[in-house]
Amino acid sequence: MERVGKTREGVPCRWRTATPLLPLLWCYALAIIAAGSLPRLPSLWSAAALGGFLSIVCLVLPARARLAPLAIAIVAGSLWSLYHNHRALAERLPLAQHGADMVLPLRIVSLPDTRPGNSRYGNGEAGTDVRFAARVLTRAGDFRAPPAMADQLLYLTWYRAPDSAVRQLRAGSRWLVPLRLKRPRGSVNPHSFDYEGWLLRRGVYATGYVRPQDGEARLLGRNAGLPALRHWLRDRLLAASPPRPDLLSALLLGDRSGLSRSDKELLRDTGTAHLLAISGLHVGMVGGFCLLLGGLLARAAGALSGRAPLSIGTAAALAGTAVYTLLAGAPLSAQRALVMTWVLLLAWRWRRRISAGLAFALALAAVLTLQPLAFYGAGFWLSFVAVGALLLGFSHRLRLNTRETGEVDHSEPAGRRLWRWFCGLARSQWVICLALLLPSLFFFSGFSVSGMLLNLLAIPWMGLGILPALMVGAMLAGTAPGDWCLWLAGRQLQLLMQLLEQGQGMLAAWQPLGAPPGVTGLLLAGACLLLLLLPAGLPGRQLGWLFALPLSLPFWPGAATAPEVESLRVAVLDVGQGLAVTVRSPEQRLVYDAGPLSASGWSAGSQIVTPYLLGEGERRLDRLVLSHGDSDHAGGLRGLSESLEIGQLHAPGQLAGRLGGERCRAGPPRRVGDLRIQWLWPQSLRVSGEENDHSCVVLLQWRHVRILLAGDISRSVERELASRFAGMEPVDLLVAPHHGSRSSSSPALIDWAKPRRVVFSAGFRHHFGHPHGDVVARYRRSGAQLFNTAANGAVELVWRGSGAKPEIALAREAPRFWYADHKDENGDDRRLSRRGELW
Repeated sequence: MERVGKTREGVPCRWRTATPLLPLLWCYALAIIAAGSLPRLPSLWSAAALGGFLSIVCLVLPARARLAPLAIAIVAGSLWSLYHNHRALAERLPLAQHGADMVLPLRIVSLPDTRPGNSRYGNGEAGTDVRFAARVLTRAGDFRAPPAMADQLLYLTWYRAPDSAVRQLRAGSRWLVPLRLKRPRGSVNPHSFDYEGWLLRRGVYATGYVRPQDGEARLLGRNAGLPALRHWLRDRLLAASPPRPDLLSALLLGDRSGLSRSDKELLRDTGTAHLLAISGLHVGMVGGFCLLLGGLLARAAGALSGRAPLSIGTAAALAGTAVYTLLAGAPLSAQRALVMTWVLLLAWRWRRRISAGLAFALALAAVLTLQPLAFYGAGFWLSFVAVGALLLGFSHRLRLNTRETGEVDHSEPAGRRLWRWFCGLARSQWVICLALLLPSLFFFSGFSVSGMLLNLLAIPWMGLGILPALMVGAMLAGTAPGDWCLWLAGRQLQLLMQLLEQGQGMLAAWQPLGAPPGVTGLLLAGACLLLLLLPAGLPGRQLGWLFALPLSLPFWPGAATAPEVESLRVAVLDVGQGLAVTVRSPEQRLVYDAGPLSASGWSAGSQIVTPYLLGEGERRLDRLVLSHGDSDHAGGLRGLSESLEIGQLHAPGQLAGRLGGERCRAGPPRRVGDLRIQWLWPQSLRVSGEENDHSCVVLLQWRHVRILLAGDISRSVERELASRFAGMEPVDLLVAPHHGSRSSSSPALIDWAKPRRVVFSAGFRHHFGHPHGDVVARYRRSGAQLFNTAANGAVELVWRGSGAKPEIALAREAPRFWYADHKDENGDDRRLSRRGELW
């Protein structure tokens, strides 16, 4: 079908409508998403055979002219997705080599992230920890890397690196390094960040760390190239001494390693974190800036030659956005933005009259072709939902302008034009805030109330003042004008951060809140938001405000303690080598231990426990029990308490005194709501609370269900418990003491507690070797049902009413194909400890 249209010069032309292409693009994109969502990947041959059969069937149907292209698009998208995903799984360190030590030649491809190191094991040694990404070289001199590892991407850490190595470890440098490598793996919990999937999307072959005790790391030389250029630019930023070089480095190079925790919290609380995360906002602004510069050059050339080459502006925008993306390290978010920007620029340059919906579908298909697993990331949804919302919110709201009327209106005052521009900006921010509310709740368990108002000023300031100065300063790096431009950009960022601090104090900040529960709640919320985004005047549009009702429920008085009908929910979360257990009855919300705090500052309390509880609709805890002071049990306290209100804190001995909590001490049971709580250990109130044997041991009972939580107690305490509380009835759930260590879980404990189910909370193939094989065999002989967070992820158990058996959900049984792919070459997925086979 053809229509008559006009070019921008007013010349009539015929152009073909792109409507037939739109369903093809959507079928292709949705097929990629569907294939990537499979719980297990079928073989390529079987998928190709099935696709060929369906295509043949479509060719013989009466409607083959319409169905065959759609079938081909679906088959093409599915096969491409399956091929990419099979390849991504194959390019990971084999499980049999997890924890292997080897010496490899490497080329550093990222900007090293240096942080103060922590002393370990009380030896007083401290230094600098360095994190970096590297690719394995095929050979370095006479040394050859294993063929399967050539050019593979590694994420590495050098703990307590010497000062000489820190100075020499630069992007682009080549090294021969002794390493211990690990298969990419992460904790798996409902509602929390999927680190394992994040590594898979980035093509990481292995993670690991440098082992100087196995040999000396040697610098082999330095290579020129993009990584070296990025490091040189970072050096120039520091040498120019502008205000806030950490923010300039994040904005230009995507290097956020210099940001302090307070800066990150400020940006999150004010809803402006996207300003320093390289995405469509930055790539689009850089493209507009380069388009403007190119247009000025074209006009200057036209003034001299009599003809202005209009392609200069487009070429400058295409090149500028590509260079900026590469300088920023080409993160996936910037790659998506680059594709979308190029689609729009090329359509504009070639004067193709394509609809906004077709441009959106083209960008979506292009992004998924380059990154078939991109839809698992939050940035994918934030980018496309925001763009789609703007297209929808401003549809059918076009104003007649000079291009459409052919007349120039000189009578409209400049103030009115400025006001109209500001109203358009305010409406766009309102549309984006509404559209991103649900993704923010789903991915980040919260939203910023003040984000819309602050972004009204921050986004234009970033695009019109900060980014242009920064780009000019980068182009003139090493010169006096370049240093002045960098100073100007840094000074503006400094003022912007001060403004955000004032806004944080005056306006409502970050509100932790989970997404509407269940698929039905998400669909209903999405439908209501869609209504609100529709153009004004449509019937029923105001019904979209019904979305506010389920969101406001957690803020109603008494809503946090609203009883749940007849169920007890227990979750042993996957926090690696640590412990965090949530217990939720109709009347009580209790957490036993808050998980670990890593040397880098990562907190299981804020990254795992809090998102889980918010995702489950909880905003308040009645009780938090810290079994003892070890960092793998109490390290997440701060992160948890910053997001959730805690009613009562329990801890042993002096630890409770330091934290302002109540001391746990063995005694008779007491009724708290619908829970029966009995402290079994420690016997004294004067213990320090820091030792394993000082752990708070608690027996919880809800109706007939009995749960025993024992911290890190050893065999001696277990025997004491069996003696003091003889005649113990069987427990329905026991979290194995000390992660299944050989020093715990004695026959005396098992005979005394008679557990029906046992959960080991341990790190995957951790060097401590938990749980020990003898302990596992002992529990298995007792007839208990065993679970291990290292193998199963978070373990959730739900007792409903008077039912004797719980419903059990394992996080690693979620429909993610990379969760199912964790077996070694012999098909044995049970070897989860580095100290031998467990079961």
